[in-house]
Amino acid sequence: MNVYRKMTYYLIAGLLSLLSMPGLAQPVERIISLAPSLTELVFSAGAGDKLVGVVSYSNYPAEATQISQIGHFDNLNLERIIELQPDLILAWRASNKPQDIARLQNMGFRVLVRDTQQLDDIPNLIEEIGRLTNQTDTAHAEAERLRQQLSYLRAQYQDKSPVKVFYQVWNQPLITVNDEQFIGQAMALCGGINIFADQTALAPHVSREAVINANPDLILLGGMGEVQQAWLTSWQAIPLLTAQQTNQIFMLNADLYQRPTARLIDGLAHLCRLIDQTRSAKQLNRH
Repeated sequence: MNVYRKMTYYLIAGLLSLLSMPGLAQPVERIISLAPSLTELVFSAGAGDKLVGVVSYSNYPAEATQISQIGHFDNLNLERIIELQPDLILAWRASNKPQDIARLQNMGFRVLVRDTQQLDDIPNLIEEIGRLTNQTDTAHAEAERLRQQLSYLRAQYQDKSPVKVFYQVWNQPLITVNDEQFIGQAMALCGGINIFADQTALAPHVSREAVINANPDLILLGGMGEVQQAWLTSWQAIPLLTAQQTNQIFMLNADLYQRPTARLIDGLAHLCRLIDQTRSAKQLNRH
């Protein structure tokens, strides 16, 4: 870094430190998002026009693809971040490196680190972003819409007869989710029982034998494209599986269900219908 860049860096870092002081708090105008899910949530809050930088794979909504990229979520371009002069950086605890977050904070940037442990955290975070960006009304309206959707689906499906579900995140190694992960919670909301709910890791590695032994009623595939089709063919080749016998193996849009965003909540109705369909198939198979 040359002398001019160093001077610029220290000037920007100093200004950012001042702006982040409690007494000088102002609505945020320049945001950098360090996760595709955070990018979506900023748009959901009505503040998409304030985004000046995003990481790769920030592909929704379409406008996000036109925003300057500042690297991958675990390989950030710090010089580009300095050039963009954000007054707020949104980081994702589950994916961004702690050392990257600490470095940005030490450089004087205001970094808001968040994570969504529960489905209800999604509308809460949208509202928080709305407050920070002076988009309170827009964000509140969207958050309330999502809360109503969650309440409706819980009332409709959560207490129905249970359906054993296996959700596949990846194939080699075979990766799934536990019930602390938002996908596991989504299945539970729909009356599904995650066959690996009690695993310690959020995204545990499991064996095909463990899946076969658990014998799920429903298998959901979270891959994409040709890979996803290969997974489908692989599970369909195991006649011992109840899910195979009743044709309850389905491909899902991983981009939709593996990001904790408004789209995930909007997609829950489809997920609940799939689980309910399996519930009916399970009952028919008993007769």
